[in-house]
Amino acid sequence: MSDDPARPGDDPLAWARSLHRICEDFEAAWRAGDRPALEDRLGKLGPESDAALLGELLPLELELRCEAGESPTPEEYAARFPAFAELVARTFHERGATVFRPSMAGEPGDRLTARRRKVGDRTEIDLQAVIGDYKLIDEIARGGMGVVYKARQISLNRVVALKMILSGQMATTVERRRFLREAELAANLDHPNIVPIYEVGEHEDRPFFSMKLIDGPSLSRQIARFRDDPRSAARLVATLARAVDYAHEKGFLHCDLKPSNVLLDEQGRPYLTDFGLARRAGVDSSLSISGTILGTPSYMAPEQATGSRAGLGPPTDVYGLGAILYELLAGRAPFRAPTIMETVVQVLERDPAPPREIRPEIPRELESICLKCLEKAPRDRYPNANALARDLDSYLKGEGIEAAGPGARLRRWNRREPELVSRLGGLGLMAIITQANFAVSTDPDSRLHWTIQGVLGLWAILATAFQMLLRSGVRSDRVRVLWSSADLACMTIVIKLLENSAIVPATGGRIVDVEATLLVGYPLLIAASGLWWRVHLVWITTFLAVLAFGGLYIDAALFWNGGRPLWRPSPNLIHPNIFVAGLILTGHVVARQVRRILALGRYYEHRSEP
Repeated sequence: MSDDPARPGDDPLAWARSLHRICEDFEAAWRAGDRPALEDRLGKLGPESDAALLGELLPLELELRCEAGESPTPEEYAARFPAFAELVARTFHERGATVFRPSMAGEPGDRLTARRRKVGDRTEIDLQAVIGDYKLIDEIARGGMGVVYKARQISLNRVVALKMILSGQMATTVERRRFLREAELAANLDHPNIVPIYEVGEHEDRPFFSMKLIDGPSLSRQIARFRDDPRSAARLVATLARAVDYAHEKGFLHCDLKPSNVLLDEQGRPYLTDFGLARRAGVDSSLSISGTILGTPSYMAPEQATGSRAGLGPPTDVYGLGAILYELLAGRAPFRAPTIMETVVQVLERDPAPPREIRPEIPRELESICLKCLEKAPRDRYPNANALARDLDSYLKGEGIEAAGPGARLRRWNRREPELVSRLGGLGLMAIITQANFAVSTDPDSRLHWTIQGVLGLWAILATAFQMLLRSGVRSDRVRVLWSSADLACMTIVIKLLENSAIVPATGGRIVDVEATLLVGYPLLIAASGLWWRVHLVWITTFLAVLAFGGLYIDAALFWNGGRPLWRPSPNLIHPNIFVAGLILTGHVVARQVRRILALGRYYEHRSEP
């Protein structure tokens, strides 16, 4: 899969994913304080897609600017985008005045502006309807299973939040049971930082429950507020951790901790909400199909990503709290890839970039706490949320924390950058073996020895440089192609140097030995290219490997006497066509597996769409 954006006429699904990725990157940059210009984003999907791209980015920027206390006007945007004046006018008209006032709890940017609308086969409730003892006022938020309204409880004359099942009367039995289970679980939790449930009822065969209205935004809309205040981020997560620990003591796991499920009131106090995926600890709920992944990929723990219920426990929610802390510190989620499948693979196999690599001013102790929460194995995390809260309190008091040792840091680095670690580890091992062989040799060749060590050192420097380019955000396939080319070139030089060293001048330049075992490096590098999830990169690496292997056909005797033909085959490379066929077959197998995994990812992403 290429980094080049898709065109709408080529692959509509790929084009939609590219559009979504640009919008996500734009929002992340805004919330990180960069304030990117809309003009710079146009053209990224081709001129024919500019209208569609602006149609997505303009409402997003309006929402972000209003959150920042600004008052954008249609005249300003009409002057900035004269070619899209009609689109600008329509956007401001459709969003209306609701854009230009503070948002309510969890309020999305796409608020309803009409009394009734249809989504798929679901018809929304009239916003002035009366549901039992409640009169609806406005829509606040919606998720995968429910929609939340601001409502007035008539009998008590108080404003509440009313949650109703999204699919209404067409809800399945399992959906209804899961919705009512959320109300039951939340109603059994009485904690000052968990949104309390007031009443559970049913209206026209449609279940609902009312809860306290938190008159403030979700944490997902306040990430930038904590960007320069890591201590406030630590205090907030410590408060949430104590609320989560209380839920654990009551026997409940939340299983969907993320910034959008945390509400902030006017004083900035956090409230945990949305227990739609919560479950009783140690109970295999019949409402969840074994092997089904439930949760949000960017924030879910590895044991959730596998679909296994047996591995869920308090450390699962500790991971979610760590993901929230990570986003507050770094300004972005720990993992976010173009597709659900790629995100899940990252959750299972990679470690996120340390927050201090993104923002060096983050305290090292807080980074250690965050990364301990995000360990892959539950046993390596804090055993429970209370232990996390205690460590955060210790940090805030300036006391010692549970420090992560060098072994943990090396383990995280290995998962975060496996391409670099595997290369440096392999090169280091080769250097040690070369040095040992030189030390025990009865007739050492110092010049050859240090030449090979120099090539290995250059190889390590090049690998580090390419990883630094990728780490800095240069996600170009050109960098990956150059990296593969450098790998193959360095390995070919090492093999050639060792081959030349076996030439005996007394035999007329005949090669008596060759380090043929090193040839296994070519198929290994082809297999390693599959880690980049790009089919074309696998084939490019295969082609380069065949060329590099062909370079070994240059007669090594040329370095000793000048009369040999340039392309005379070395007598030690017996049946090279078989090896070339093996390289091509290796590339075919790796490319096929990568293509299969990407196809599965597209299938499940499409399947997850409402």
